Amino acid sequence: MSAISDALESEVAAIRALPDGSSPRQRRLHDLHFARIMRLIAPRVRHFTRTYGLVDMAEDAQQACAIGVHRAIGEYDPSRAKFTTFVNWQLRCELQALRHRVRLDSRGGARKVGARTVSLDAIAADDGGHGPMEIEDASALTRVEAATADRLAIAALATLLDRYECNMRERALRDFARRAVIRRATLPGTVHPSELAAVERDLAMERTIVTRYVFADSDRAKFDPDHPLDKEKQRQISRRVLRNLRARMDQATIN
Repeated sequence: MSAISDALESEVAAIRALPDGSSPRQRRLHDLHFARIMRLIAPRVRHFTRTYGLVDMAEDAQQACAIGVHRAIGEYDPSRAKFTTFVNWQLRCELQALRHRVRLDSRGGARKVGARTVSLDAIAADDGGHGPMEIEDASALTRVEAATADRLAIAALATLLDRYECNMRERALRDFARRAVIRRATLPGTVHPSELAAVERDLAMERTIVTRYVFADSDRAKFDPDHPLDKEKQRQISRRVLRNLRARMDQATIN
């Protein structure tokens, strides 16, 4: 362990050993030990300030680091790590948060849309005399989560339908081939193109009906009133396909 690490451990231990209270002497001792800690870590504060591109606001960066040191002292567990290691992460966290508060977000996706990351702790803070900072759209998170869930559900159903259609094609091809041999209408094992086209047409129709049935926002919207098949036939197709998908999922879970 280096001399600086030893000194940091000693100063932190001295602060943590101070009795709880707010007497002037205890406050002076606390401030004295804290000032020594800040002098010991001053080189790494300057290094991290340069790393995070905050040289032009070095005083703000130093104040942010002081907050990080206060938090590190309160949360430090000597049995898990050395203070010199633990405080580094607190400094990085505070400087990263400062950079996101005062600059446009430097991440690629955020730069494209000019996004700015703000701390939720700043919502109640005064924004330069212009009133408290507020989230522009408080319902955005709920909408994003709902849209993400919908997209995942759509993708999952599409994958299941792809597998279902693959199995139905294979079954239809076997049935067509057997009938062709019996009729001796074509060479053994071959299928007429018109029969393949009919299978694809039926599968595409089933996919449209089932997808609408699953994701409709009301019972009435589950069925297409302009479809050639009536509502009852659309319901039967949807339930038959969904039963098939459920059975395949259960079989996959068992296996």
